Amino acid sequence: MNNNMHVALMMGGHSAEREVSLRSGEAVKEALLSHGHQVTTVNDTEALKQLDQPVDVVFNILHGADGEDGQLAAWLNREGYRYTGCDHLAGALSWYKDKAKVLVADAGVLTPQAQCVRHVDDLAVQSEGPWIVKPAGEGSSVGLYKANDSEQLKQAVVAALSVADMVLVEDYIDGTECTVGIVDGVVMPVVAIVPEGELYDYQAKYQSQQTQYLCPPPFEAAWQDGLKEDAIKVFNALSLSGWGRVDFIVDDQGRRWFLEANTTPGMTKTSLLPKAAAVHGWSFEVLVDKILGTAFMGGGDD
Repeated sequence: MNNNMHVALMMGGHSAEREVSLRSGEAVKEALLSHGHQVTTVNDTEALKQLDQPVDVVFNILHGADGEDGQLAAWLNREGYRYTGCDHLAGALSWYKDKAKVLVADAGVLTPQAQCVRHVDDLAVQSEGPWIVKPAGEGSSVGLYKANDSEQLKQAVVAALSVADMVLVEDYIDGTECTVGIVDGVVMPVVAIVPEGELYDYQAKYQSQQTQYLCPPPFEAAWQDGLKEDAIKVFNALSLSGWGRVDFIVDDQGRRWFLEANTTPGMTKTSLLPKAAAVHGWSFEVLVDKILGTAFMGGGDD
């Protein structure tokens, strides 16, 4: 990617994932500066509009709804900015986990049975549990709970609805959580996650010192190849582009269950995608440059 560009780095924002975005943004900023770019950090579109210097490219590292539900991409597209990430349609399809699961299942990828509810009285689960409860539109495992019985399930739904308007009640799959990153068409090595506790929740992601990340994972090569193939199917099914990360659970029979797609993954130097990129042979600085190189120009009609 050409250096000496003016990059507007969108970081922080106003979502529940603000602190994670700030940490990602600081790491990305350092890498962009190392490539010789001029970097201006902005919190939202209002701050972007107020810049008095032309912007060559917008690097979106806003996590959560601020940067991943498709609305930001739609605005950048309408205003004619060149930006990283996917377009607004792919962003919306990926953000709303219930919609993503339907499209991914149609593409032939396994995904746990689930129900979307807006009120605890809407619960009508078909299985006997346990279940995972999480917001239908949120990231960083915000509002993630496991319920082992019907009473716990109701409590978990009430708790999750306190941070989201709609939650996903999903059959719990016992297995190992894995993730596969894709950057500019390059499929990264598989990362397996072994949390300190039972769930890879917010605490396990950002606070625990005991969570283990195994890259390559302790799986046979055929399972890893299957995860990579499924990640490509998910990207295509959700019309994703540029860069992103797809999360799965692999059970003890080697079945691969799609969980969700992340269109703006964490980019701290210890985040999952940078870990995989390092095994692939890319430094953090190279990874950031590769992502910047995927930026595309929005139209003006949407």
